[in-house]
Amino acid sequence: MAHSEQETVFVSGCESCKLYLTCRHLSSIIAVLEADFTPDYNTTALVPTYFPPVHPRQALNKRCSGVNHCSFILTEDCPDAHLWGTGRLRVKYVCISENEIRKFCNSEILLSGPSEGFIHNPGYPRFYSSQRQCRWKLRAPREQRIRVTVLDISITADRITHPDECSDRLEILDSGQLVQTTCKPQDPPLEVVSESEFVEVVLVSAHSLVPLRGVLIHYTAVGCPTPDAPEDGYLVYRNETAAEYRCCINRAFEDDGQKTKIINCEGAKWDVDLPLPNCTKKLQQKPLLTVQDIGKSKNIEMVSDVLAPALLIAALFLINFMVLFYIYKIKQKHAEEFADEELGTLPLSSCEKASP
Repeated sequence: MAHSEQETVFVSGCESCKLYLTCRHLSSIIAVLEADFTPDYNTTALVPTYFPPVHPRQALNKRCSGVNHCSFILTEDCPDAHLWGTGRLRVKYVCISENEIRKFCNSEILLSGPSEGFIHNPGYPRFYSSQRQCRWKLRAPREQRIRVTVLDISITADRITHPDECSDRLEILDSGQLVQTTCKPQDPPLEVVSESEFVEVVLVSAHSLVPLRGVLIHYTAVGCPTPDAPEDGYLVYRNETAAEYRCCINRAFEDDGQKTKIINCEGAKWDVDLPLPNCTKKLQQKPLLTVQDIGKSKNIEMVSDVLAPALLIAALFLINFMVLFYIYKIKQKHAEEFADEELGTLPLSSCEKASP
């Protein structure tokens, strides 16, 4: 059964105030989720008595569960509530419509995705009957589990036998194995989370007609169903909390360009929008080098390894040559200047002296 919108209501009032619980739609019925009494003073809410105290939830279920509207006064409708002193009663209930309830025996319920619903026996909340097993089979997708919560139970208990043994009883089986049996109300309500994806809920009755309410049960899927793989992609792995998807070769997710995407399960929903984006964007890859390219690259590296030192040596030779050439020029200039000085100091010849 698919998940649907429900009307959740909170009401509160004093111990002697009249609380009204009502559903707007006439086809809806009340299911009590929570009922808590908080005393005004720092004292215990339930005063010990000879008989086990009646919890406000039990009294609320007796008066309001399974009907469209009701009124409730704690001190009048809950036995011994006047002993608890003054305080405040807070009630949380939900209005559930007819299409959310499986009320026929031997029904098979398939949970798909985030889904929940309710079960009650035929005749609830006026009677239950029929000296046979009333069975509901619930199945979820393979990766999900099922949570079963007993919101209301009012069936015949055998007061002669052991307190835990019941002539009429509610049984919960996980893949055929009995995991819980009860015939008495509890607060907080009895809750069972399966280990597998297959659960059976069985109301066993040894009487033909019993003027008691029977059972009202809430069920919901736990965990996330596996999303479909994206186009040109595939599922790598998944567990109860996460799943990994990967794109095929030369493909990437169109939303982020990544080849891999890991999603996480939060409650009964994934942390991403579904369906997953397709793998349609090609990855930009560098061209592959051929053997010839690799050979050319190696040759270039070898040439550069040889050429660089040779150029360096040639540059050094050129610098040395220029330095030596400069030194040579300077020395030659100095030699010419020295020769001129020597010629200027020589004595004149006899011929030069005889000339007028």
